[in-house]
Amino acid sequence: MMNALRLNEGFPLGLFTERTGLPLASIEKSALAARRNGLLETADGAMRPTPRGRRFLNQLLAGFLD
Repeated sequence: MMNALRLNEGFPLGLFTERTGLPLASIEKSALAARRNGLLETADGAMRPTPRGRRFLNQLLAGFLD
């Protein structure tokens, strides 16, 4: 996830479960907070950083850590 969000195009949503074995719902709370802060968007079946999310990438990534 940390590497995938470094890509401007982000990653296909299905790739998360495929690579981690976890349901996408396991990151929904963090993803929702990132969307509310304007750091993340989900569109066209992919999750990607917004322009603001790319500027504050460390903050975006930290939101997914426990």
